[in-house]
Amino acid sequence: MIGSAMKYIWRFFASTELTIILAGVIVLDAGWGSIVSMKNPAVFQALDQAILFPWLFSIGKANLNISLWIFILVCLTTIFAINTTVCTLDKLYSIFRDKRPWQSLFPQIVHIGFLIALLGHLVGSVYGFRSPGHFVFQGQAIQVPLQERLLLRFDDIEMKTSRRAGLEDLKTKVALLEDGKELLKDNIRINGPLIYKGIAFYHIDQGEAPTGLILRVGEEDFRIKFGGAFKTKDGAIFKLGTIIPDFALDEKGNPYSRSGEYRNPYQEIMSLSGKKAWLSLSNIGSSIKIEGHTIELSNYINTPYVVLNINKDPGIWFIIIGSAVLVAGMLLLLFLRGERAELVRQRGI
Repeated sequence: MIGSAMKYIWRFFASTELTIILAGVIVLDAGWGSIVSMKNPAVFQALDQAILFPWLFSIGKANLNISLWIFILVCLTTIFAINTTVCTLDKLYSIFRDKRPWQSLFPQIVHIGFLIALLGHLVGSVYGFRSPGHFVFQGQAIQVPLQERLLLRFDDIEMKTSRRAGLEDLKTKVALLEDGKELLKDNIRINGPLIYKGIAFYHIDQGEAPTGLILRVGEEDFRIKFGGAFKTKDGAIFKLGTIIPDFALDEKGNPYSRSGEYRNPYQEIMSLSGKKAWLSLSNIGSSIKIEGHTIELSNYINTPYVVLNINKDPGIWFIIIGSAVLVAGMLLLLFLRGERAELVRQRGI
């Protein structure tokens, strides 16, 4: 009784008809999901920066009316994986039992590659992290999320452009450091992330931003980073304090910001004795007088920066290996199986 039931279950999951039905239902469910996700971008945008299963059982569970299609898709994919596994094992058994030609293994190589890649997606959907929007200035090192000893330093950026194609190539030169020691130097490309121990570093954006000021005091020029200090030749010491984005004075003459936007930025400059003055950053050439010194804004220090997304996907190598096996199986099917292989031999390809 138990044996016959097991045979029935095995035949059910080894069925080609089940494969066809599952494929059709998965397409319908994914189509439904694409419509739902487009109508509810506020909910699904968070999924782009999250791990699937933690998101699914938190935000997804709280919005079940619009995330039900994902739960259904996970169930269908699980059944499809079981179907593929059973079908592959069934075919492999019959191939070795009947001593069929080795070309009969090619479709099973495709199936095995698919299952390995699917395992990678499963691992990546449960473990790891996604950490978007890391601004890194040139020469700066930031800590890699959840890696206490690992730092990433942005060294330089190279861009190749042309009038016809625009941006042709981009290299973000970075270094990874552990406990202050340089582990490696490598490039991040637009479609080529740097992968280190399952952690992927993606280039998202780049640009330049002010990181300091060039100030003139008499005949001296000083390059000062925000928050830094400088000393004139006569021994006077000044420090850059806070920046007020939208400068204004209240009724008592105290400075405040009318908004959070940089509409009228002013830089606080403090002397060693505690005196303060406010320098306008809106125009080159603006100046203040403090402690008998005239401090003039000569220019800004603009530093290149990049924006990186840092993701850890423990299943990435399963996906890469599985995809390679799948492609290899497809190539074997196309060129070395049956009539196609004979045609290739006849043409001398």
